[in-house]
Amino acid sequence: MSKQLRALLFIFCIGYSLPLFAQGVKFSKEEKTIIELQDKRTDIDEIAKYLSSPNEKVAWRAAVALGNIGDSTARPILIKRLAAEKRELISDAITFALGILGANTKSFKAVATATELFPNQEHFIALARTTPANEITTCTEYLTRYSTTHPKPVAYALTELGLRKLLNDDLIALVKQLDAHPDASVRWHAIYGLSRTTDSALLSRHLDVLKEFLSDQGSAESRMFAATALGQIHNLEAGRMLIAAIKSELEWRVRVNIFNAITKLPYFSSTIFESVKKAVLESTIEDVRTIHPALAALTMLDNMLANGKVSTADSVTVRDWLAGFNPQGNQYDGYPIAVRASTMIPVARFGKDALSPNDIAEYFSNRDRAVDIYTCRALGNFRDTTAMITLLRRYFQSVSTQTLYALEGLHGQWKLIQNDSVYRNTLEKFHFASAYRHILIRTPDQTDLVQVVGLTLELLQEPGVAVDSFKTEAEEYLLRYLEKYNTAAYSDQMISVLSAIQTLKPSQPEFRQKIKAIYHKAATDYGNAPLANEAYKTLDSLGGNDQKKLAVIYKHEPIDWKMLETAPDTLLVPTKYGFYYLKLMPYDAPLSVLNILKLAKVNFFANCYVHRVVPNFVIQTGDNTGSGYGGPGYSIRTEISPAQYDTEGIVGMASSGKDTEGSQWFITHCPTPHLNTRYTIWAKALKSNEQIDRTQLDDQIENVILYK
Repeated sequence: MSKQLRALLFIFCIGYSLPLFAQGVKFSKEEKTIIELQDKRTDIDEIAKYLSSPNEKVAWRAAVALGNIGDSTARPILIKRLAAEKRELISDAITFALGILGANTKSFKAVATATELFPNQEHFIALARTTPANEITTCTEYLTRYSTTHPKPVAYALTELGLRKLLNDDLIALVKQLDAHPDASVRWHAIYGLSRTTDSALLSRHLDVLKEFLSDQGSAESRMFAATALGQIHNLEAGRMLIAAIKSELEWRVRVNIFNAITKLPYFSSTIFESVKKAVLESTIEDVRTIHPALAALTMLDNMLANGKVSTADSVTVRDWLAGFNPQGNQYDGYPIAVRASTMIPVARFGKDALSPNDIAEYFSNRDRAVDIYTCRALGNFRDTTAMITLLRRYFQSVSTQTLYALEGLHGQWKLIQNDSVYRNTLEKFHFASAYRHILIRTPDQTDLVQVVGLTLELLQEPGVAVDSFKTEAEEYLLRYLEKYNTAAYSDQMISVLSAIQTLKPSQPEFRQKIKAIYHKAATDYGNAPLANEAYKTLDSLGGNDQKKLAVIYKHEPIDWKMLETAPDTLLVPTKYGFYYLKLMPYDAPLSVLNILKLAKVNFFANCYVHRVVPNFVIQTGDNTGSGYGGPGYSIRTEISPAQYDTEGIVGMASSGKDTEGSQWFITHCPTPHLNTRYTIWAKALKSNEQIDRTQLDDQIENVILYK
């Protein structure tokens, strides 16, 4: 136990109570019934009868439940109730549910009428979500009418329309109108939609708007999203604006977005290179947040090198500078090891003109998991059989989480040969390419580790891997895996097998027979919706699917209401940077919160690695394999509520699709509205943002602690 944790527990033991740790939320009998029905995804009519309840919490819960179930047959019920509803909170919830059900003319008209009565944020968001593409003119007129009197709700609507790729010149005029609003959240919501569009012609016509938001000193978010939008334009003027901005920008989150945007420019320049050097050389272990822009800058540089955007003259300058980070030397020893190791990723593209594979492999001696990841990625970029041999050796040392890093590097080697026939011939001549194919086909026969099985079968689906005799071999092994993983305990592995079958499309009738049996077992015996859905999808992919769609008999343990209602409202997550304080949101996501509480109670999260860090997006943990493929061995339901990813520090459940959540969770670095309605929000970080910002790839969390 850390000193910090012992000190905090000592304070609690001597009787000092913090209001931070209040007791959990209480649910009425009706609310519990609705939550249970929502969890089962059944009984729409039974839930709908609660919409008219005089108890606002019950009526709210019923509307949100209908949205979560996602059955369009609930739409007319919701529309009818909305017309009669005079309570703002319930009207909010009903329009939220209609928004979740998607664009629909009748929903749009009903929500527009309700918005006249309650012109608030929730109603405008629903208005944008329900607007059919052919009604965008009507929606624009509506928003224009309210833009002066209700600027914040209009800004939220612009965000939603941007997410749906429905912005046009008239709507961007509203964005421009809001660029001087005193509320920073209004400004960034207005510009956010532009950051999500891919219509470069539309964006090019409004460079003046983007310039205004890029210079918004009162809102880092506005600058972030303006930079992202500029990255979609790909012209010289947008490039000049981005390069000018990176020279003066101090906020690390904005710098990350600018580097990400510069990646998409069609050219490289000495000024861009100087900005990369500046970001790398400003990174320090004293303020590890500086590592994020350094890594973003190096990723940008690697992408530009890979796509041939760096001229011959500039390449020499870039190569010589990167070669200075040779682990054999000491020129840059004072800089963070993760940054130094990451420089090897772009320098490897220069081959032996810069460094040798053995030079790069010296970084393995640091025995740092994150450094191992970056080193394997670098060797994956090196066109040399020595790099391939080094990665193969790393792979065969042990089948473990470390195997994944070597596999990622080997995949990099595979990508190299797709457009390099000379190197491909070399690897084929010495049977290295064949060895890689055999690894992907046969590794799941040697291990049950979900992370290894998942990655190998995912890479097996890459173009050109399972071809000719290797396709025959792959089909033989996939048949074997359908038997091997045909138990409830291996459902995640089975999903990976089914995904590979969808890509390879084997013609043998045995596949259909076995997959039908798996489908029946998943739907009726296991009650495993993700596995059942994947099996049915696989049967479809094989053609001639005559399998009748089965209702999944959802199996779950009785809900432990006592645990949920008596739990503290805040979890403690000790890390080497200090505590994350996670304020639970059991009212929005009761069963997701309960799942986290149960896992925390049995120390499931003890010493979990932060297996994913995307600078200025998320940090992700909750996988006790440390790989991103692990979980608790079961799935829970997605729980969508009106809660939004509208600030940094929002805590969400990771998933690979609806109702596939398990134990993995993430915390946002910045507002991420594109995650709204897709990923369950179950907590919000309090007083912890600096610690979260400092977290790096493969840092560990000590545990998730329930204080009582």
